[in-house]
Amino acid sequence: MTADTDLDVRRREAASWFALLNQKRVSASDITAFSQWRRTPENAAAYARVEAMWDAAETLKGDADVAALTQGARARADASRRARARLSGVLVPIGAVAAIAAVSLTLLVWSGRSQAYETGLGERRLVVLADGSRVTLDTDSRISVKLYRGRRAVELASGQAFFEVQGDRSRPFVVSAGGTDITAVGTRFDVRRAGDGAQVTLLEGKVDVRDRATPSSPWSLAPGQQIVTASRRPAVRQVDVVSETSWTAGRLVFDGDTVESAVAEVNRYTATKIVLESPTIAGIAVSGAFNTGDLDGFVSALTGLYPVVAERNATGQIVIRDAAAKNAAVR
Repeated sequence: MTADTDLDVRRREAASWFALLNQKRVSASDITAFSQWRRTPENAAAYARVEAMWDAAETLKGDADVAALTQGARARADASRRARARLSGVLVPIGAVAAIAAVSLTLLVWSGRSQAYETGLGERRLVVLADGSRVTLDTDSRISVKLYRGRRAVELASGQAFFEVQGDRSRPFVVSAGGTDITAVGTRFDVRRAGDGAQVTLLEGKVDVRDRATPSSPWSLAPGQQIVTASRRPAVRQVDVVSETSWTAGRLVFDGDTVESAVAEVNRYTATKIVLESPTIAGIAVSGAFNTGDLDGFVSALTGLYPVVAERNATGQIVIRDAAAKNAAVR
């Protein structure tokens, strides 16, 4: 069996399972069989793609073009089902779902319709695109996706996202963040909006980064490299990719960051903000790991390690001040 044939079989099986599990009554034996089938990573990925296509189809079902194509797919599926029933005596409502899913995939891949995804404050979300690519959105982030015949386009409007791109040399995967374009084929990389540009970190494969303001000077990143296009003099540098992408696992890892920058990072994940009013420790380099949203743990670490105190002000913010400054104010 070739790789393409194997992939096609998995797609059909995934569509069949999706149809079966969305019926009003599902037997315990079917659930057990599905669990065993889904233990294979390739099967789980195929099923996730079907779910993503179905969700996308739901958002498009009011469109007249989609309705016409769906009606045609149903008619063909019903005809095929009746033919199979005459031959085998088995009536299976799966063909229609598979056909509709295929139509939905075609629309998403070729029509260039935009699909938006976003997260709230402190939220993290995994999005599986119709082509099989995966995007993990960080806190307070938003992307819009358009899949064309010759290109896959994602706009990072705000926040941060981690991309795991399904390889397809005929259709490059382009992420736009402000005035920066990142082009990949099959790779894993992280993009964070930074002013009118982006911070791009590559974990695997290769990406080309281009600033539209200076299109004649693109950068090509190798694994372990990062560039911040919004800086005054952008330059490729080596970074610890585990620390840079720790947020995907719900962790913030600081390694030589200043207290000031660490506070800013922690603040991205919580409604309650830390206000740093301590010139004594603002520029100190710190190292440590915290769960995203663990405001109390981070503040306790600061007050335990440095001569500072933490107080809540009238608006609920946590103010970090030098302990000496507080004592002077009390006297």
